Amino acid sequence: MRRPAVVDSTLLVDAVRRLSAAQTTGEVQEIVRTAARGLAGADGATVILRDGEFCHYVDEDAIGPLWKGQRLPIATCIGGWVMRHREPAEIPDIYTDERIPQGAYRPTFVTSLAMVPIRSTDPIGAIGNYWAEPHVPQPEEVAALQALADATSVALENVRMWSEVEELVADQTSRLRDALELNERMLGTLAHEVRNCLMGGSIMLDVVLRGEDELPAQAVERMQAARRSVGDAAHVVETQLTAVRDRAGALDARPAPVDVGGLFTELQETYDLLRRNDRVVLTFAQPDPPIPLTTDEHLLKQALRNLVGNALKFTDEGEVRIKAAEEADGRVAFSVTDTGLGIAPEDLTRIFIEWEQVAGVQCTGGSRGAGLGLPFVKRIAGLLGGDLAVRSRPGAGSTFTLTVAAGT
Repeated sequence: MRRPAVVDSTLLVDAVRRLSAAQTTGEVQEIVRTAARGLAGADGATVILRDGEFCHYVDEDAIGPLWKGQRLPIATCIGGWVMRHREPAEIPDIYTDERIPQGAYRPTFVTSLAMVPIRSTDPIGAIGNYWAEPHVPQPEEVAALQALADATSVALENVRMWSEVEELVADQTSRLRDALELNERMLGTLAHEVRNCLMGGSIMLDVVLRGEDELPAQAVERMQAARRSVGDAAHVVETQLTAVRDRAGALDARPAPVDVGGLFTELQETYDLLRRNDRVVLTFAQPDPPIPLTTDEHLLKQALRNLVGNALKFTDEGEVRIKAAEEADGRVAFSVTDTGLGIAPEDLTRIFIEWEQVAGVQCTGGSRGAGLGLPFVKRIAGLLGGDLAVRSRPGAGSTFTLTVAAGT
């Protein structure tokens, strides 16, 4: 029986569009099997992929079972013929065509079929349409099926390429992660050893400076400078050790009651020794009344040291003032305000990005650093249930506000 060809071109266009976005072989198969059957109103459709010397019937959409999941020898099935000859097969009556293995088809509903190769040069598979009633496959139907097969070929190649790219990215990511983990371990070990050496040197300098009345003024001045340098180095190393733990996922908050007044006194004493510029007044405003706070004191101290050190580094004269206040939302805000260089509006977000440095800044305190301090403080703020914010005006100074949960 011959009936007029009715090809759903809209279905073909939609299938080609979807195939262009497919990212897995499974997606391609699902799109093709439904589109192939619907193109010409067939009773069934199969998707075949070549597997060495076998035809693997990977998917089907049909009114009855066909051969999904089976692997048939390429030399004995029509899909294999299509791939070997690189051309379509149009068979109105399967029982009169010598290319058809009769035994494989008798249990099925199939009477007529059309089969096209996926890729004309070196085919990688085939797509078949099947009819239960006698049907003469029309040129329009075969052309539409071939167009779908051509789009399928491109889609499968894209999937292969994406798979290779993903494997390459995964491999390179794994190598990079291993290298970073090794570097982190080496950095952690190195920082730990350097810290021990710096602590020893700092203790010796403190011992000598206790008898400064018996030393020449020039020697005292030089040893005080050495003490500041050792303190700076110890602070950098301590920050790096904490950052290594953070990147390794081993940094967590260990809350305990914190005496904010006592913490301010300790920091005041430390920075009175380390301060390089006598034209800057350093003030820690003692909270009155005392502020109740439960948080990780070590992490809080690390964060405040970074903020105070930065403020002193970028302030030539004037004041650096540190105060604490209870917030209405139950958090405690630590603000570090300076009368220093200030920060341009376009740089206010860049300063929280690792390794970023604000160009054109000159400071009296030596190196501007590596651009790790503020990102590190922001991560600490998150661990302590708060945040880090900044207000600044070029030439008029900055205020960094570190908030922490009062009961972390």
